[in-house]
Amino acid sequence: MSIPGTSSNRKRDRFNLVSYLAGLNPSATASSPPLISVSKNRYETWLAWGIGLVVAVGIVIINAAPHHRDIAATIIYLTLLLMAANVVSIRVVIGVSLFCMATIVAMFFIDEGYRDWDSLTGFVRCLTALSAIGFLAARCNQAADKLRQNEIYLTEAQRLSQTGSVAFCAVTQQMSWSEESARIFEYPPDMPVTKSMILARTLAQDHALIHGVFERAARREPQIEIKHRLLMPDGRIKHVHMIAIPVSTHDDRFEYLGAVMDVSERVQAEETLYRTQSQLTHICRVTTLGELTASIAHEVNQPLTAINSSADGCRRWLDRPVPDIPEALGALQRINQSARRASEVISRVRALSRKTDPIRRAERLDEIVRETLGVVHYELNHHHINARVALDAETAWVLADRIQLQQVIINLIINACQAMTSIDKHHRELRVSTRVTEGEVILEVADCGSGIDAEVLSSLFNPFFTTRETGLGMGLSICRSIIDFHEGRIWAQNTEKGASFFFALPAVTPLDSLPPASRAATGAAAHVPGHIA
Repeated sequence: MSIPGTSSNRKRDRFNLVSYLAGLNPSATASSPPLISVSKNRYETWLAWGIGLVVAVGIVIINAAPHHRDIAATIIYLTLLLMAANVVSIRVVIGVSLFCMATIVAMFFIDEGYRDWDSLTGFVRCLTALSAIGFLAARCNQAADKLRQNEIYLTEAQRLSQTGSVAFCAVTQQMSWSEESARIFEYPPDMPVTKSMILARTLAQDHALIHGVFERAARREPQIEIKHRLLMPDGRIKHVHMIAIPVSTHDDRFEYLGAVMDVSERVQAEETLYRTQSQLTHICRVTTLGELTASIAHEVNQPLTAINSSADGCRRWLDRPVPDIPEALGALQRINQSARRASEVISRVRALSRKTDPIRRAERLDEIVRETLGVVHYELNHHHINARVALDAETAWVLADRIQLQQVIINLIINACQAMTSIDKHHRELRVSTRVTEGEVILEVADCGSGIDAEVLSSLFNPFFTTRETGLGMGLSICRSIIDFHEGRIWAQNTEKGASFFFALPAVTPLDSLPPASRAATGAAAHVPGHIA
């Protein structure tokens, strides 16, 4: 069940063997890497050659002697010798064939076999058979050399692409792998692999994935794919991606052949990219809050003014000759309500400005939209914009990070406000609507501005693309990244009265956001198990 190696059509990484192939060219420079040579034991090769040569000469001499005139019988022994020709080079194989033919010719003339018709015909048959066997042995040797060379190229290709191969049988649980697979798991390449060895290197939290591979193989699934983590003896964590497909062996056993990829560097790069995008998203969110300073100040000032007014009223009710306790209590209740409102505004602003990792939870999009409209309410009034809101996805849930979606909606609303600055203030209208269609929850933010030029419509969500003189061109790009993170889509289109921006998120039920073990324990919406880090 031993396999030299394999490749997978799902590999993303390509490798280049040009530098190794340069070793085949005699004119390659000294700096070129040498040609990879086939590893052979020199002493075993010379020993096999010496024994074979002695046996060949002995067989020829004995069978060519006068009392053994059936020279053709030597073909049987020479065939056995030449069948083992893959232990030597093709030149040596040709040399063995020529030496045997020369020896037989010499013995034929020394024994004066040309005087006997039977000896003559046997001699001709012997030479013909030797020629055929020598030719076939040379071809066999050439094919074996090419096979060994291809095996070496494949081994080097696996090393360069950090992709090994593995074969396993679900019934017997026997396994074998390539040298690169052993290197990925950091085992000696000559050590037979077992399931317990794989589990010993696998992070304890991922043991169930390894057991699941053999369970799925027992069910003969058409393809098995897992991503798990390895815990090295020195404490390092490796990320491994395995894909396997079923194959039938020569003895009709059902086995799986797979590719094992070390994707640790890719995962680290993705995590670095994610952290960078998260930082950029936070910066853009804070920048957006800067644009809403007046709106935020107004939202906070309103309840503070109400608190001040209610406090004055409460003092007057209590300063009367006969204190009016019910009126004073009413004033205190209004103070409490205004303080709670101011606290909510501050909490929303703090949440938007806080730098946290996104956590996707089951949320109602309509609730997020209402809360966001409360943040930009003053901004709409300041620009004399009439907001028409039609939320028709009240019962729909999405898997979302609330703060990130608020950032997207705020950005789209601010863009819509800026698009209507050239329109008469009596005709400025913003339409915000939600709806559910074909398993998606869609939000639309529409303005009645001048629309978007057709030539720039396809570039709106590109980084650093902006139609404003003072814009950074990152707002819509960040919006697209956020929606992509939520496995949704975002787009824009012109309408008869302006432009509309849409984003669509997959609709889920509240239980879709819970791990299977928690679904029986709770029926409410809760956070997704874990988050992208």
